[in-house]
Amino acid sequence: MGKNLLEIRKLRIQTTDSKPAQVLVDGVDLSIAENTICALVGNSGSGKSLLALSVMGIFVENLCLNGEILFQGKDLLALTEKELNTVRGRQIGIVMQNCAGSLNPLLKNGRQLSLIIREHCPSKKKSLEIAVKALEKARLQNPGQVLKQFPHHLSGGMKQRLLTAMGMSCSPALLIMDEPGKGMDLVLRSQIAAMILALRKETGMAILLITHDLEMAYKLSDYCYVMGEGKITAQGETRPLFDTAADATLSRLLAAEGEMNRFFMEERQAEAD
Repeated sequence: MGKNLLEIRKLRIQTTDSKPAQVLVDGVDLSIAENTICALVGNSGSGKSLLALSVMGIFVENLCLNGEILFQGKDLLALTEKELNTVRGRQIGIVMQNCAGSLNPLLKNGRQLSLIIREHCPSKKKSLEIAVKALEKARLQNPGQVLKQFPHHLSGGMKQRLLTAMGMSCSPALLIMDEPGKGMDLVLRSQIAAMILALRKETGMAILLITHDLEMAYKLSDYCYVMGEGKITAQGETRPLFDTAADATLSRLLAAEGEMNRFFMEERQAEAD
């Protein structure tokens, strides 16, 4: 792998409005190399999404952060809000989970996309070209028509692609994807997975893939971190890490996913009978 693009060192996030303080992320170390897909897996409430928001400098009230978040050698936690705005979107993009709730139903898709692009590209003509190219890279057909539509005109898979286009429209070096494919059927998840692989191949950007979908993490990522109760419990190259399943947290997650898959297979068999 190449040199590290992002390095998180001893990140600790705790509440400030309760006594004793509740530790939500506890001394996490994590790094992502250039042009790699790094997965972060774990159960709900383990701190995965909170970690992603901290990288973007999106801080929830009543939380205290300590440690370092180094992006290309620069500590993001030491930057002012104005300085962070030059990083968000342009150098680090994010695709939030819940594709329906992350889009404004009152704004056309083109307007929502342009709000991000125009922050870093003042030219209206150039920003339109960037928007169309971003939609094409996200594998959205008829981008010109999509830009004129509202979110409710799009299917769940198309909304996910639109959010992905928004996150990578300014060609960031790092794209954070929080639960892509969440709530989608198998066909749509497969299409989203193929899009993620194509993005890495075509753009060379690094991707932090935060997901409950262990199969997606296994197939797409080069390296994986397992998170439980605010801590990193295991890490390593994805395939050896999953194949041995020595970590207790990962083992439980794999067992739960296996049980779920068996349940649905039995349900489908019962319907067929």
